[in-house]
Amino acid sequence: MNGERQYAAFAETQKLADSGAYHDYMDIEYVLRFDHGLTDVSALLDSQPMHRDLNRRCADARERVEAVGA
Repeated sequence: MNGERQYAAFAETQKLADSGAYHDYMDIEYVLRFDHGLTDVSALLDSQPMHRDLNRRCADARERVEAVGA
């Protein structure tokens, strides 16, 4: 994945995590791979710090969505 494509994929990853629609990084990886056609996205997400960051972002976003809906 080249630099520009990697940057765009990373930005989309954060956008998806912050949407509140996904449970964890695995959900996001699936969407990027199969809905967006980024077959090499696993290389971008292949680190524990990335997993933790995305999982935290997903959880925080879901809490925000639930708070607004309550």
